[in-house]
Parts: sequence; C-alpha cells; structure tokens
Amino acid sequence: MNRRMMHNVIAVIIVLCVVVFFRLYEPPPKAQSADVLQDTTALAHDTTRKELIVRERYAVNPNTASLEELQHAGFSKRQAYTCIKYRNSGAVFRYKDDVAKLYTVTAEDYENLKDYIDLPEKSKQLKEKKNSSLATKRNAPITTKSENAKRYEKKTYEATHIVKQDLNTIDSAGLTKIPFIGAFRARKIVEARSKWGGFYSISQLKSLYSFDSIACANVEKYCYINLENIRKIDINTCTFRELQNLPASSYHVAKHIFDYKRIVGTIQNAEELVSNNIVERDKFEVLRYYLKPL
Repeated sequence: MNRRMMHNVIAVIIVLCVVVFFRLYEPPPKAQSADVLQDTTALAHDTTRKELIVRERYAVNPNTASLEELQHAGFSKRQAYTCIKYRNSGAVFRYKDDVAKLYTVTAEDYENLKDYIDLPEKSKQLKEKKNSSLATKRNAPITTKSENAKRYEKKTYEATHIVKQDLNTIDSAGLTKIPFIGAFRARKIVEARSKWGGFYSISQLKSLYSFDSIACANVEKYCYINLENIRKIDINTCTFRELQNLPASSYHVAKHIFDYKRIVGTIQNAEELVSNNIVERDKFEVLRYYLKPL
C-alpha cells in the first residue's frame, strides 16, 4: 500500500467518525422560559373554557326538538332517534316521566336528562290540577238537581252520539282527530287506501305498520265502512300491477290469473278462478270486494 492510498483511508475513517459523532450526539433540550409556559397554560385554559361553552346544554321539548337539539340536550344519537320515532307514531310526551318510557332511556339516563326536558313534572302538574279543581268547586254556584241532570244528559249525549265517517273517504285531517291516530298513522291509512282501492273491513288496519288493537278500536269507534266507495277493477281489462296491488294478492296470484286469461280468453265468472284452482278460496273472498261484477 503506497502513501497516497494510506492518506485516503485515513481521510475516510475521519469522515466516518465525524458522521457517527453527530448522529449519536443529541444536545440537551433548552428550558422554556416562564413566559412561554404561562402563555401555553393560559391558551389551554382558554380552549377548555370555549369547549365548555360550546357543549353547554339547554332544555328542549321532545315533542318538537330536532335530532341535533335532542343530542345537544344530552340525548345519545340512538335515544334521539327513538324519541323522534315515538312521536312520529302519533304519541305525545305530556310529562317529563314519559321520556323514561323509551326503551333506550335507562333510569340513570333519565336522571341525567330530566333537568333538560322542557315539560312539566307529572306529580306537580296533577297537584296543580287538583288544587284548581278544588278551587273551582268552591267558587262554583249552587245548582239545582234539575240543572245537574241536564248537564249529565248533555255529556251522555255527546259521548254516545259520535258522528262517524266513512273510512274510504275520510281525509288525513279527519283521521288525525281520532285518538291515538297521529299524522304518521293517518298517512299509512291514506297510502293503503290509495294502493288497494279502499277498505272492506277495519280489521285490515292490523296489517299496517304501527297499528295495534287500541288504534284499530279507536278507528272503529269513529269510522264505518261503505263498500260502495271501494274502487273496483275489471278482471278482464285490468293491468298486471292493478291486480297485484289488491289485498290478498301477490305477484304469483296475478301471474296465475293472467296465465289463465291467456288460455280461456275472457273470464265469464270470477268464481271459475276458484273452481279451476287458479286462486285459493280464502284469497278470493278478499279479492271479490275489489272486482267488478261480470
């Protein structure tokens, strides 16, 4: 090895040592001044204060509040959805305690929410109503027996003489006046009536979403069925969809009837659908309300 090569090797070694030194050497961190620490702490407190202001809760009415307002009052997203779904079914929150009836609200959740529900407390409301009733009775004039009898007769007449309306013609505004039938259920009735052509029985409401026995009983109390107002179709000239949309019908029922029409040409009597095993008897007994006589 000559001298020049030796110098090159030494130079490379020196460079490597310098590089390793600077890579391994880490200078100690500079201490922050008191002013910088104070500014940082003040900024953190200010940010926390702003977050608390943004998250400040306020009372809302669960009958009218939006999803965002319910969440701002402390409801979880799931609880807010349940609340809106409950009132869309036609129900109303009258007291704070009614919120606790939601299946997504536990007793602990209700204790956290009740101060932010803009509704009266049930016990307080009943107490005020009772006191008001007692005050009214004390200040009421003394009436004779005949006057009391007339009042009783008037109340009895109003309770027993309800003006019923045809379920096949009543509009949404009239439906919402029926107890337990809100805007959501009224819309379901109108949609089903438009699709089917009408109702032949109030019991058909049980097949609609959200209708229980109480709702059906109230509709039966305020409505009746006029079969003359059912929209009927001609089985020989109707479209496939018109036939499919009828109650007790389906895609397969409509297909069997249309296949049968292609074979015979014209159906002379609707009863032949049953006698030729095209439609089952129980389904035909429903369909016959919606078919024009041949």
